Amino acid sequence: MREIRVTSIQPLEQPRIEAPHNEHNRELGQKAIEKNLDLASRLLTQAGEAGCDIVVYPEDLQAIGHYLYYIDTSFFASFVESIPGPTSDRISEVAARHHMHVVYTQYERIGECVYNAAVLVGRRGEIIGKYHKVQMPTTERWGVTHGDSFPVFPTDFGVVGIMVCYDIDFPEIARCLTLNGAELLFCPTMGISMPGQCEGNGLMRVRMRAIDNFVPLAVATCRQDSVIVDKDGTVVAMARPGREDVISATMDLDAKVEDHSEWELITGLADFKARIMQERLPEVYGLLTNAQPPALERYRETPIRPAPKPRRELFEQLYRRWAGDRSAEQV
Repeated sequence: MREIRVTSIQPLEQPRIEAPHNEHNRELGQKAIEKNLDLASRLLTQAGEAGCDIVVYPEDLQAIGHYLYYIDTSFFASFVESIPGPTSDRISEVAARHHMHVVYTQYERIGECVYNAAVLVGRRGEIIGKYHKVQMPTTERWGVTHGDSFPVFPTDFGVVGIMVCYDIDFPEIARCLTLNGAELLFCPTMGISMPGQCEGNGLMRVRMRAIDNFVPLAVATCRQDSVIVDKDGTVVAMARPGREDVISATMDLDAKVEDHSEWELITGLADFKARIMQERLPEVYGLLTNAQPPALERYRETPIRPAPKPRRELFEQLYRRWAGDRSAEQV
């Protein structure tokens, strides 16, 4: 038995400067970042005081991605740090003080490149590892480089895998992390629901990533939808919508997903996950890595355009739409 306490944090909102009216006001931007660090420290402390072993915080802890989308790439880039750096040091201090692991994300500068980095901090405040977000929406690609691998990270209780936001819409990523040895998945995100799909599609997506791979999955986001799901897809904790919340669940990483003892006489295995993992036929899955599968033919006349260079009028149009959506949410 490997029982651990898993926690997900749901802030109500992450402070940020309002665009485009305060464009390039670096002082206001830095103050917003400090408020976000104070908020994260307070909520992480709450999780630590409750005795969690590992906690996940929503995507973009500093909340500077907003500057990339709605102001401009250079203003965004001016706030990006290296890791270790001031932000990671602040989170490491909280992790060490409460002897817990922390999963969070921040934008990271490495040489000339910027990455959306998910960081796993250990119980002593050490950085155990980083994952660079692979799947990014067009607006993020304006100033961020995608990752190219799916590392997993051993801890004192098991092996952790991380995906970030848009990653969860691609089943291949959760499967790659599982095949690489992950026993517990985390997803810091800005949201899990997709417009134009059925009601509850975000939670459905989270549950399916867990069921497909027989691994627990904890999601953290702002305002709503922070959730912890067990390896059989059962929701074991869910944050209250529209509320600041810190949710937790005790999970046994050694618990069997389902007892298929009737198959043991035939296969020698009652563990369904063990069967599925061993009965895979990767030699027939070539379509998954085919860059031009037949399905893409139907989109030949309407391909995705290359990410356009950001323009002031485009930023303002995006911001007006975002501000209108936020006003509607608050009614």
